[in-house]
Amino acid sequence: METGRPPSRRHARHPARLAAAFLLAGLPMMATGAEPPTVSLRPGADIQTAVDRHPPGTRFRLEAGVHRLQSIVPKSGNRFEGAPGAVLSGARRLTAFVHRGSVWIARGQTQEGRVNAAEFCRSGFPRCARPEDLFIDDTPLLHVDSRSAVGPGRWFFDYGADEIVIGDDPTGRRVETSVTARAFGGTASGVVIRDLTIEKYAAPIQAAAVDAEFGPGWTVRNNILRLNHGVGVNAGNGSRILDNRILDNGHAGFSGSGTDFLIAGNEIARNGYAGVDFHWEGGGGKITESGGGGLIRGNCVHDNVGAGIWADIDVHRLVIEDNLVFGNADNGITYEISYDGVIRNNRVADNGQRGQGWFWGAQILISSARGVRVYGNDIDVPNGYGNAVTVVSQDRAPYTPAVGNEIFDNRIVIRNADARVGAVTDVDADNAVVAAGNRLYGNRYHLADLKERIWFWNDAEADWNAIRAQGQEVGGVVNAGIPQKTPLSCPSTAPADNAR
Repeated sequence: METGRPPSRRHARHPARLAAAFLLAGLPMMATGAEPPTVSLRPGADIQTAVDRHPPGTRFRLEAGVHRLQSIVPKSGNRFEGAPGAVLSGARRLTAFVHRGSVWIARGQTQEGRVNAAEFCRSGFPRCARPEDLFIDDTPLLHVDSRSAVGPGRWFFDYGADEIVIGDDPTGRRVETSVTARAFGGTASGVVIRDLTIEKYAAPIQAAAVDAEFGPGWTVRNNILRLNHGVGVNAGNGSRILDNRILDNGHAGFSGSGTDFLIAGNEIARNGYAGVDFHWEGGGGKITESGGGGLIRGNCVHDNVGAGIWADIDVHRLVIEDNLVFGNADNGITYEISYDGVIRNNRVADNGQRGQGWFWGAQILISSARGVRVYGNDIDVPNGYGNAVTVVSQDRAPYTPAVGNEIFDNRIVIRNADARVGAVTDVDADNAVVAAGNRLYGNRYHLADLKERIWFWNDAEADWNAIRAQGQEVGGVVNAGIPQKTPLSCPSTAPADNAR
């Protein structure tokens, strides 16, 4: 029963004292139920300090200009939005050099990030695993492993002497070196990051400049993520990676794991400058250890040094649909040691120029995976390299033998008579199982010569009659004559580069 007694003085609040307390704490006044505030931050402001001083849900507007060396752990519901021309940079400008002979030296450089996967550097890239980069006018130089190897386009970080040595005259040019490892990360939920250029972070190999893996429900939208040494953006549970330009990152454009994520509408291009062995990992992007519900849709993935889109290691029920995937050095789309994928309605062409031969370098590769359905795709194998759609089964328990995969209702243009469609295993005892356990049907082929033996099934090459004699390609059609190639380019819907 209510007594009408006034509240205890211990719980009473005097409005004037309350306002003074908020002002002393540096916090904005908010009425009960009011919208969280918007905080404007100009270049030079400490963004993390602002985050720490404001409540969850606060909106931060980053004003035009370069916000350097910021690393931010958001609170739940924080929004970070860039004004036109807002750039988050993990790099420091270098302006003081000592000229010695044919090199220029910047002293007092004490940054040294984590080294990861050094054993996977390609020949000619001895320091691919060092996260520090050097940029001259936005172009990354090759990091060599000795002072004597420095020359035009090459630089060396002498970590013992705290010196950067470059072989190009820096006079009148913008010289920057990456310092900070990460732009955003943490475990807060519901964070939104949009309309920013996020560049030149010293993210280690396999780590991302924007790391949404451990914070559920992040949205990363309409940003430019570029020139970060490791990965541009990493997705996690419930992530929404939408309408970004993910360009020219050192290791890969995106990575991810978890469930119920969406990667859609992005341009993912030219990633892989650091020189990591892309057959190990790298290129457009890779998903690993996903429990289901992931969707990669409507992206333009091109000219990456490695695979375009790659699912690898215990990925379940990933859907890859409506993407344009072309010009990537390795496979266009790969589904590897994983389960129950759907690869549909993609346009996949001109991938695999730097593949390793055999049945690799495919437009679409199913590698020791089970239950993958490949349908409705427009597949174009270029003249001179690459395979079409291949199933490769190896001794990679528990994913082998690779069975239950279906390839159907695709349009497949073969411009290279050495290209292959089919299933193969390097485990002799599995030949019959792999042949019986996978299906081709209803595909529409365009060949220069109807006698070409482009199919491979049950450990043997086959022409059209032979593949149909094995019970494959029921309802399929083969056409003589190669259609004219349509030029490939991304739809012009991605955001433009922010002004510097």
